[in-house]
Amino acid sequence: MRRARTFWILWTALMPALAAEEIVTLDGRTFRETTVRRLDDDRLELQHSGGRTTVFYFEVPEPLRRRLGFDTEAALKRLTLENSRLRGTSLLPSGAANPTSDSVTTQTRPMTVPMLLAAAKPVVETLQTARWAGLVPPAPAAQLPPVIATQEISVWELVNHFRSDLPAANARYQKRSFRITGVVERLERGIVSRNVRVFLETPDPAVRPVCEWRIDDKIPAFHTRRDGRTLIAENNRSKWQLLEAGQTVTFEVRCAGIEDGLVELKQARLQP
Repeated sequence: MRRARTFWILWTALMPALAAEEIVTLDGRTFRETTVRRLDDDRLELQHSGGRTTVFYFEVPEPLRRRLGFDTEAALKRLTLENSRLRGTSLLPSGAANPTSDSVTTQTRPMTVPMLLAAAKPVVETLQTARWAGLVPPAPAAQLPPVIATQEISVWELVNHFRSDLPAANARYQKRSFRITGVVERLERGIVSRNVRVFLETPDPAVRPVCEWRIDDKIPAFHTRRDGRTLIAENNRSKWQLLEAGQTVTFEVRCAGIEDGLVELKQARLQP
């Protein structure tokens, strides 16, 4: 009995869990009154008000991954190597796998984050595609009235409308204000302006929603880190995080239409 109790304590310590909370996955599924348990290197078990669900780490926002001690960079490398093994080829950059010509020893060139992300891109894209699988397509835009300012639209709905019926999508969204909820994919800071372009994760790489967000004048300085995955603000005394990849956000926007595959969402205001 004593041994069993000791084993249980060790077991729970090695499998971190979170207190009950609401969790929204990257494909828009909401689980309420949820506790999270780590199953293995790739999966989580969500115990929620509707039952029990198993999801992959890549299906939950990055802040939650970090709270559970999940190393995204290590996982990308592992998945890339596994994908390469299954294909019988190497997806890693050649410089990362072969020693430099002037090296005295047989050490490999260190893998940087951009190299890891580039190498793992096929795997990540497959995982991202799987997130949207099985979702019911929204009603056609032609059957719906134009959006109104207080209406909340998901990325899934917006992208489906623009890729399936462009004239109807323009009639429904263009030059109109609404709210859009999605997951931050990356951030780009303007060269001279105070605008930041927030790219949202999308079910179709050919149609990408991008919110143009103007940073408040009260923030003296800001910049991106981690190849545009984190937006940092700072003043003379401190630094703090404004946004990061994997974070679920809601913006109030005004749609300027689509150009070169980008659904331009202007005058974006981040909602609390």
